Amino acid sequence: MFSPKQEKVLDNANKRWNILYGATRSGKTHVSYFMAIKHIREHWNDRVLFAGKTLNTIDRNVFDPMREIFGSRYISDIINKREIYIFGKRCYVVGANDDRAITKIQGAGLGYAYLDELTTFPENFFQMLKSRLDEPGACCDATCNPESPSHFVKAFIDNPEVEVYAEHFTIYDNPFLDKDFVRALENEYRGTVYFDKWILGKWVKAEGLVFPLFKRERHFLAPDEFAQRYGRNRIRYVIWGVDGANTNDSTAIEPLAIMDTGQAVRIEHFYHNPKINGQLSNEQLVPYILRYLDDLERKYRFRENGTEFYMPVDCAAADLQLTLAYHLPDKFNVNKFTKKDIMQTTDVVNNAFSRSAVCILNFGGYYNYIRGEFIKGDDQLVKDLELMVWDKDNKKYDSSVPNDCADAFRYAVCAYYDNPDNLWETPDENRRYNNG
Repeated sequence: MFSPKQEKVLDNANKRWNILYGATRSGKTHVSYFMAIKHIREHWNDRVLFAGKTLNTIDRNVFDPMREIFGSRYISDIINKREIYIFGKRCYVVGANDDRAITKIQGAGLGYAYLDELTTFPENFFQMLKSRLDEPGACCDATCNPESPSHFVKAFIDNPEVEVYAEHFTIYDNPFLDKDFVRALENEYRGTVYFDKWILGKWVKAEGLVFPLFKRERHFLAPDEFAQRYGRNRIRYVIWGVDGANTNDSTAIEPLAIMDTGQAVRIEHFYHNPKINGQLSNEQLVPYILRYLDDLERKYRFRENGTEFYMPVDCAAADLQLTLAYHLPDKFNVNKFTKKDIMQTTDVVNNAFSRSAVCILNFGGYYNYIRGEFIKGDDQLVKDLELMVWDKDNKKYDSSVPNDCADAFRYAVCAYYDNPDNLWETPDENRRYNNG
């Protein structure tokens, strides 16, 4: 059964480029599965490519739902990380997670391509793909959520010289959604840029508050209140988001604890403000950081509970990353956080807040390890989240407002929650957060 909008798509998506864009949960991705089957049959003797932001996301967004619809007999698992069989047709699968992904499609002539989450792709990958669709009648189907009006996909859709069928979806185009669910989303997003973006599916620029969906009363909870709402569960993972500098900026470690249930919560953080404590080199900070980590080990018994660690560090803080990697045990898995698209990662955090998928524990202050005393008052992370605004060009954060804690928090959240539509990306023992 299809909605009227989906039936319209099936009747008209027969151009070289067929792009479905708009709101989340609007039905655009669902109908694209049937477009894909149709176009694979039309190009049975040609090479077929499926591309997503990562192999994990396209498997979850596209192939898992297709297995539920058509059966695993006809939609295989991804084989050798790069191939899948769809109704017996061998198709290539690639992740387009950064500029280097262009090498995955160089030299390959294609009859059909399917692109999931197109607006998350690097532009050079998309430009290369154009030249790869060189078989007679070659075509491409793509789905995406809208980004800023200046995004390269929006420019491509608006180009009158391009043979493109573009269909805009709003959440109201999906009549199968529960009305209470739609009403809840309306209430959560109303008054923010995300109403236009995720409800109405518009191409809009960021403006105003960076994290408008953070609500103190909903997301900043005392430990007992958090336990009452979400239960007392084992901490399965801790992702230690790190941002730092040793001049005027602060150094922050924001540990995101992932429960057995998938719920995420920020526990006690490490915060060094050189304007308060004086400037310290990264090497000088190490003893304080080690003491902080030991304190949390004693409190939460991570080792005893089999808790695994991952530590994404701002790639711009190269010295800090190397210093931590040298001094900390291997179990912390210290890595550079390089996927720093500011718009996309901000969206991930806002979406997590909108669904209360992440909370922050309120301890009434924080322990200043450099000064050796507990500082009562507001949490610096909460201050960041409530005060941060976009700059005048609506492309970056206003640098006059502190954001070090929020950046560290963003790295931790985005290391766990892959993208705005798919929150529950649980770390895999074999992949260690390394996306294909």
